[in-house]
Amino acid sequence: MFRRLQAIEIAEGALLADIAVLFQLFVTYLPIGSELFRLLTFVVFAILVLRRGLYVSVMSMLVTLFIVSVTVGPQATVFLALESMGGLFLGLTMKYRFSHFLLLLLGITSGASLLFVLLLLFFILTGLPADTVVRSFHDAYAIATSISNQIAANLNLTVQWQYTIYPQVNMVATFLFTYWLLLLYILLWLFLCPVVTAIYFATNFFARMLGYEVRPFPGGLLDRMAQSSLRHFRIEARNREKPRTWLAQFMIKDARRSVALFKKSWSFRNRRHTRSS
Repeated sequence: MFRRLQAIEIAEGALLADIAVLFQLFVTYLPIGSELFRLLTFVVFAILVLRRGLYVSVMSMLVTLFIVSVTVGPQATVFLALESMGGLFLGLTMKYRFSHFLLLLLGITSGASLLFVLLLLFFILTGLPADTVVRSFHDAYAIATSISNQIAANLNLTVQWQYTIYPQVNMVATFLFTYWLLLLYILLWLFLCPVVTAIYFATNFFARMLGYEVRPFPGGLLDRMAQSSLRHFRIEARNREKPRTWLAQFMIKDARRSVALFKKSWSFRNRRHTRSS
């Protein structure tokens, strides 16, 4: 399991560990934009896995956690450990070219499970009663029900809502309030769906931009549109003449170019479907 590290592995692991520590200092002390550096922490450890494997990345993660615990404090290592392990997971799955669906499913499920366990430990260690969580669920449900009643009244659907839809919704809500731990896990899972997807998209984008052979996400038309936008952005940024207006002009041109590319792809798909039928 343990092996002697080569000099290049020690150098790269230490360099990327220093970068991760620097990002954590930005997260701690910057008042605005600190969440961007949390995202970049995932990228750092994913790139390290792609370059030097899992063993070197784990050693670098441990060094990062130690330095941050000394410089900032042990309280800062909780989220940093989650971000580091997320980066290791993304790097490992991209290295072995997991399918996008399987990668996202594993990432969301494992992340929700880990957060669920941490929340339970938090309630146990702090001594907070479980009634606070259940009460917050009931308050949120009452607010959502009130808003739904108002929307149904504005749409003249009060009868359908009160006698057809609301009894089914109330039955499901009663079941989830009874088994509130299941409700908590479902909410964590749903919350992590867009979060993990955005993190994976950014990590995949930076990995391909740095020249690593990973499966493009999301792939297909969206990936071609993103690559085309990035390529034209570089050209416009290099050849800009009016610094105050070139960004707005680029966004307008890029939106038109993306619409044209979508129409072209859609018409080609329709012609191919017509020929096959």
